[in-house]
Amino acid sequence: MKTDMLKARDSLGYLSYKTSRVISNALAAKFAENGINVTVEQWRVLMPLSKVDGLPQGRIGEVLMQEKTGISRLVAGLERHGYVRRESDPQDRRLKRLFITDAGRELVERTIVLMHEVNDVVEQGIAPERLASAKEVMHKVLENLLGHPDPAVACSQEQPCDKEDD
Repeated sequence: MKTDMLKARDSLGYLSYKTSRVISNALAAKFAENGINVTVEQWRVLMPLSKVDGLPQGRIGEVLMQEKTGISRLVAGLERHGYVRRESDPQDRRLKRLFITDAGRELVERTIVLMHEVNDVVEQGIAPERLASAKEVMHKVLENLLGHPDPAVACSQEQPCDKEDD
């Protein structure tokens, strides 16, 4: 049977999914312990905005690889908490741009520390060169599947990530 050939330990898909879920759950637990009132998914919307304010909402969806409806729901929650505001683009009223508020920036500052605490646990016992190799492999896997470099990497490296499409 073909399913006998499936071994979770050898599957990059399974390992990357499971690792992502466990890291997200650990970060969510840190948020809860520290009274942070956003989800990890909402926090991920704030991260690119903390680097490049005024991104089109559609670009956030592209960077996070999420559909428009999911991003709209996340942004609505962030708006309710006062962490972001949406504005129509002056040249194209259909285009919604997202701006992080001062409260949103304060939240990012508080949560970055928590993210680093989780990352310290994640990277514990892994030699720096092995960690660098693992990251390099994961970037290549993403590039292979996307057919281009991951747009989130470009944004996080402070390269232009404010394409005008929505």
